[in-house]
Amino acid sequence: MKNMPNELAPCGVFCGACPSFNNTCLGCTSDSKEQERTSKWGCKIRNCCYNIEERNFCIDCSQFPCKKYRKKLLYTHQGDPKFRYRHEIPEIFEKMKEIGIHNYLKFQKQRWSCPHCGGTVHFYHYKCSKCRKEVRV
Repeated sequence: MKNMPNELAPCGVFCGACPSFNNTCLGCTSDSKEQERTSKWGCKIRNCCYNIEERNFCIDCSQFPCKKYRKKLLYTHQGDPKFRYRHEIPEIFEKMKEIGIHNYLKFQKQRWSCPHCGGTVHFYHYKCSKCRKEVRV
């Protein structure tokens, strides 16, 4: 998808913290058909950004956060701590405008890195993939 980092989804989710990333999925921006995870092909948010040439991320849109975005991410699983990462996106996503995409990617990688061992903290369970310790992100 327009040479974007596979760890960053158009909606602002950091795919690098997804338990499926690099296992069954290569990230939301990957167009490779060589992955087991297929749900992204039907994602309305991904397809919206994919079909508009000058837009890579939802935050580039004047309608952000639009009805699709709110329905799929912000209004789902409200109050469920496993999905806290979804509800933080609008605030954190603004940071990308300030610091640029490459620094934003570094920020997200650091944010989702385990302070105990350097492994990746996965959302849903907020546990490190290596040492299995719970981490508050």
